[in-house]
Amino acid sequence: MIFWVIMAVLAASVSLSVLMPLYRTRQLERRLAEQEMSVYRDQLGEIDRDVDRGLIAGSEAEAARNEIARRLIKADQAKSTDAVGLRSERPRQVAAVLAVGGLPVAAVGLYLLVGSPGLPDAPLAARLAAQPEQQDTAALIARVETHLAANPDDAEGWRIIAPVYVRMGRHDEAATAYRHLVRLLGSNAERETALGEALVRASGGSVTAEAKEAFDRAAALDPQMVGPRFYLALGLGQSGDTEGAVTALQSLIDDSPPNAPWLVSVREVMARLESVDAPPQPGPTADDIEAASEMAADDRAAMIEGMVAQLASRLESEPDDAEGWARLVRSYMVLGRPDDARAALNQARLVLDGDEDKLAMVEAEAQASGLSE
Repeated sequence: MIFWVIMAVLAASVSLSVLMPLYRTRQLERRLAEQEMSVYRDQLGEIDRDVDRGLIAGSEAEAARNEIARRLIKADQAKSTDAVGLRSERPRQVAAVLAVGGLPVAAVGLYLLVGSPGLPDAPLAARLAAQPEQQDTAALIARVETHLAANPDDAEGWRIIAPVYVRMGRHDEAATAYRHLVRLLGSNAERETALGEALVRASGGSVTAEAKEAFDRAAALDPQMVGPRFYLALGLGQSGDTEGAVTALQSLIDDSPPNAPWLVSVREVMARLESVDAPPQPGPTADDIEAASEMAADDRAAMIEGMVAQLASRLESEPDDAEGWARLVRSYMVLGRPDDARAALNQARLVLDGDEDKLAMVEAEAQASGLSE
């Protein structure tokens, strides 16, 4: 009932805000016309008094009376015209009143016809209390989170929620979930790798110290596991140890089957690190992304994010690289991170200010990538 009262008050307020100006404008015009005629009448009286006191001659008084009378007649005609206009506009005013007043009524009628006014409220507590098969995804996640807040040692709950966080892009929460799994179930290669990948994604593609420790533990438990070896090599490249990164990637290539789906991307990364004629150009090109298409979705995304992080890091020391800025903007858009792409574009505009050719290259790439202002 309170809801409908609030809606009625809002509808009345909006209607009055539209209707009142229609009424007030005409009233103001009529008052102004009446005041103008009153002034002219006072002026006629003042002329008579001036004649009686001998302040003006009779001929001058007559001329003044004629001029004031002319203005008075003109004002009276304008008032009459305004009255006629008011009558002619009355149908439009009535139509406006009916339209403004009828819209809320029509809206309520339409809602009653096609809406669900009898549908009961669905507060979060009630949704959480429903059977799992009757709950939506958000409610299920909230239910698990509520349970885990009260039971932080429930390993099964953390096992269920961790990959959900990853798919939702909530990588900080995913890392927390995997930390709990390692604490409760012990360390194994899969859990440590998942923890490291979540930390890499949470940091925007950088292999942090904690992520490196997780990958080191995973590699010690399973030396042949691809994920830890790749990320550890990526971390070496990010830290400036190009030779060590190339060696680690070459070892990974040597130990992989010839048709392994990740080899193309690994070779691309290694080729950039081995480049002699130009500094390393980290950051995925269109070929990189296409080559990684056969990898698992999580591994592909993490690999691309790692290369993007390398590119962003290099541009801090080489800000005049327009091609690098263009690639960074495109890479962020490919990863579905338009805010980061926009930030990179703004930074490029700042550091390339004055070099129209380089700035045009970055602007063109941003537009081609679908980045809107």
